[in-house]
Amino acid sequence: MSREERRRKRKLKICIFLAVTLLSLAILLHNQILSDVFSPSTKGALYRVRTSQNVVALTFDAVWEPAETGRILDVLDRYQVRATFFLTGNWVRYNPDLAREILIRGHEIGQHSQNHQVLTGLKDEELAREFRLMEETLREELNCQAFLFRPPYGEVNQQVYNYANDRGYTTVLWSIDPHDWLNPGVDQIVSRVIKNLHKGAIIMFHTSSTQAVDALPLIIQGLRMKDYSILTVSQLLELAEMN
Repeated sequence: MSREERRRKRKLKICIFLAVTLLSLAILLHNQILSDVFSPSTKGALYRVRTSQNVVALTFDAVWEPAETGRILDVLDRYQVRATFFLTGNWVRYNPDLAREILIRGHEIGQHSQNHQVLTGLKDEELAREFRLMEETLREELNCQAFLFRPPYGEVNQQVYNYANDRGYTTVLWSIDPHDWLNPGVDQIVSRVIKNLHKGAIIMFHTSSTQAVDALPLIIQGLRMKDYSILTVSQLLELAEMN
């Protein structure tokens, strides 16, 4: 075999190795993003609450437009359910009356950053600015302060967690994601929640999903049929049990 042929063969092996590696990484990322149950990756972040009681928390991320927030509030009122809404600062600025309505109706508000950008790549000063702007927005528009924090896209590392923790925030992710933002169908959303149900679950929805609103009554009824109580995240935390 000539030197040129050996070189081509070596390049081919390297290309195959790189292709297999990239494919493996893609599969791992795909499984993480599309898994119905979120897998813990950052020490200290809250994905679920360890409890022996049949309790869950419903959470809603509000980022784009008023969307279905009004309808969600009406459904929650109808079933006398209190939930936790994670709001971006920009959303609050554009929808101050609706944000106040969330509080007036007895729901809980958490911080979801100011601009909904990935925080894990920010420098310390940029991270500090995101938190400062969100805190100022909540104070100016709602005269309130939030102590729950959900990082945009669920992207959190130890730096972001430590910064939030030092400022008194509990970093809240989720243990059940029905992928309502993908509009998989009402039946799929309901099934993913009920199928993966567990004690102390934190269930994530998005106010931008019409299908999530349509699924919400069925989910609430399904949870109650299984003797589960629905709480805010703060109420769920009060029931946490030590290992």
